Amino acid sequence: MKNQHSSSSIHAQHEQHEKTKQIWIDTSILILAVLGSSVLAIACLWLDYLYGDHYIGETSVTEYVQQILLGIAVIAFYRIKACHEALRHAAILISGFFMVLFIRELDFLFDYIWHGFWVYPAVLVTLGALAYAWQGKDQVFHEMAEILSVPNMRLLVCSVIILISFSRLFGMGSFWHMVMQEDYIRNVKNIVEEGTELLCYALISYSAVSTQLYVKVRYAAQQHNQINVNKSIYH
Repeated sequence: MKNQHSSSSIHAQHEQHEKTKQIWIDTSILILAVLGSSVLAIACLWLDYLYGDHYIGETSVTEYVQQILLGIAVIAFYRIKACHEALRHAAILISGFFMVLFIRELDFLFDYIWHGFWVYPAVLVTLGALAYAWQGKDQVFHEMAEILSVPNMRLLVCSVIILISFSRLFGMGSFWHMVMQEDYIRNVKNIVEEGTELLCYALISYSAVSTQLYVKVRYAAQQHNQINVNKSIYH
């Protein structure tokens, strides 16, 4: 009896040790991801001002990296849709949302057709995503909750909120006119606004990829457990 109790205690300590170790690993990875995103944002701004035309325009390194990061987020959630049938409706909604942001970042290309043309493909993507989600209207609420249960989705949600609210409000021309008054320099406003956006996009991209990998591992583990259960029943 004592041996059984001792074995159970050792097993519990081992589980606690592994859990603590995993928490520290996850926290370290998150810290590195945030630091990496910060360095990336600053590096792009430096490149544009040191080696570019000293202006963050539509064809700057900062803008290109923003588009790449948004594209990564779109693909990550589309992969969830493609590989995990049970989450497809919610995943396509999220992927569609980032696709709209991606189209918005490419507005300068659509302006060659006519100014503001980006709205039309953005509306089409929005309607397509909503129509697809409507097909699973009974499950989409629960699918979204399951995706949101992934730890790094909290970081993604916070990054999106900062992108939509803080970066827009902080980058308002009227605010910077008030701050700098007659010394107003548009480049200062641009570097603040675009730098904040790039940081948010980097965090969103990291969160999207880590969410896709987390879902992949979780579903693989669930399938493995299901196989083991079936084996124990039939054998």
